[in-house]
Parts: sequence; C-alpha cells; structure tokens
Amino acid sequence: WDNSKLFNVPLLDFYSPYQGIIHVIGPELGLTIPMATIAAGDSHTSTHGALGALAFGIGTSEVEHVFVTQTLWLKKPKQFQVKMNGKLKRNVTAKDLALYLISRIGTGGALGHIIEYTGSAVSDLDIEGRMTLCNMSIEAGARTAIIAPDQKVYDYVKGRPFAPNEQEFDEAVKVWNSVKSDSDVKYDKELEIDVSGLKPMVTWGTNPSMATEIDGYVPDPKEFKDKVKREEAEKALKYMDLKPGTKISDINVDVVF
Repeated sequence: WDNSKLFNVPLLDFYSPYQGIIHVIGPELGLTIPMATIAAGDSHTSTHGALGALAFGIGTSEVEHVFVTQTLWLKKPKQFQVKMNGKLKRNVTAKDLALYLISRIGTGGALGHIIEYTGSAVSDLDIEGRMTLCNMSIEAGARTAIIAPDQKVYDYVKGRPFAPNEQEFDEAVKVWNSVKSDSDVKYDKELEIDVSGLKPMVTWGTNPSMATEIDGYVPDPKEFKDKVKREEAEKALKYMDLKPGTKISDINVDVVF
C-alpha cells in the first residue's frame, strides 16, 4: 500500500487534534501498524509493540540521526519469550501481569533482550491491555517488547486517519498475518507462567520488582538471601515507612499520583 503520505514530517502545532504522547497518539491515528519500525525519544516507545510494531525508545541525539538518515545503530538484542497462559480472574489486568513478571525476574531480568509475549492470557487482552504490558516491559530492563498481531489489532487499526485505506487494508492484513515467530524459533531466554491464579498486584517498595499480591504482606528484608536485595529492601521500607509483616490491605492510601 502507499505510505508516501508518511514520508513528509508534518508540524503539529499546540492546537492540533493530532498532537499527543507518541505511544498514545501513534496507535490512535493509525500511524502505528504491524511491521512498522518506530523510534522515538521516549523510553516507553515499546508500547507500540502491542500492535506488532518493532519500536525502540532512543535518546534525543539519536532522534536527530533518524531524521537525517532514516537509520539507527543498534546492538542486536537477544530474544526473550514470555508465555503467559490461563484465564485472568476478575479485576486482574495487564498491569498485574507486568508487575508479577517484574517481581519474578527483577528490574534487570530482561536487560539486552526484546520480550515477545505469547500465550492465551496475552491473546485474551484487549489492545489497551497489550499496550500496558509492552509499555511496562521497560521496567524489566527490556530493549523493547512485541506481540504478534491478530484480528483484534486489525479491527483496532482499521479506519484510523493514517491507516491503509479500505481498498488497501485487506492486502495489508495478508502481509501482517505473516508477522509471527516460526514454530521452531530458538529463543535466547524463555519463561512460561500460569497466570490463572494471579491476584491484583501492589508494590510495597521503591521499584516495580518490589511487588506482592493484594492480600500479601510487606516482606522482612531478612528473607532475602542476596545481600544487595536485602539492603535494597531495608532502604525501601525505611523510605516507604513500612514495617515487615504488615498486611498490604491494612496500609492506608494517603497519596495517589
């Protein structure tokens, strides 16, 4: 299809209805489509991966390089498959999936990797949920994240201002349907999780890996065998003014932002 209209760089002034945060306005305008390669000066550009796009957050000097050359120098990331199976319980969302994953692997658990999310729990998510999951992958240290496009993605994209027009759309979908990993793909890292029993997650500390289920307890730093993690937990509890063993549901909410 003809995407020549994307090759010019339009100026969106303060009052433009097309102005907004790139990983919000991109999908809303149909600029984010499967197979697109997206680079932007925002660490959470990985959000676009929810629509089958390969998207990287980059620095401002790199943004200038992309504008000038339409290229980007990257060290090839490794591949990390995170397979999430099971039906989510009521009130459990993509945010909880992300926090649970980060609590399992840590804030550096996906460092140097692209996370590919697969599994029935991921397929069941709506596009906004998938965007949340890909967005928060950066908190696990991932370079970016991606989910293979499906009918939900096609329905979401169709009819948006910069999406392929009606005549071209069916042809585009035929191409997009090929954006799936091979059945015999070899990942550098794999993790399979059954999320059917997952409950809403809450953070008790100062980074996203310090999380537990909503009916859990504030942990005792002594429980951490790793010295660094133990010291981090001690500092976090001091900062948060929490005591080990406190029931999460007994903590009063005083500030929301």
